[in-house]
Amino acid sequence: MLTDDDVQALDRRAREVGRHIGWDLQFVVAGNPEFVGLSAGGGTDQAEHIIVLGPSRIADLAVHEIDLALDALQRGDRHIVLDEDGDPRLI
Repeated sequence: MLTDDDVQALDRRAREVGRHIGWDLQFVVAGNPEFVGLSAGGGTDQAEHIIVLGPSRIADLAVHEIDLALDALQRGDRHIVLDEDGDPRLI
């Protein structure tokens, strides 16, 4: 289980990477706290927040997967784009 400090630190990192790439990113905890994800909103079309990674179980290394995705986004190896419905997607 993640502590409040863990969640805040992960959300801070997501927001920092988001500012770097021009998206409003957030680390999110689902209603069931065993599941987490990464949401994206904003961008040029001010899309509402959509989960772009997850929700996945913490026990299945979801936090590590999100951390790797944030690294890849920051490096430019992965991107968030709007799909045909105007929703953000991680590619």
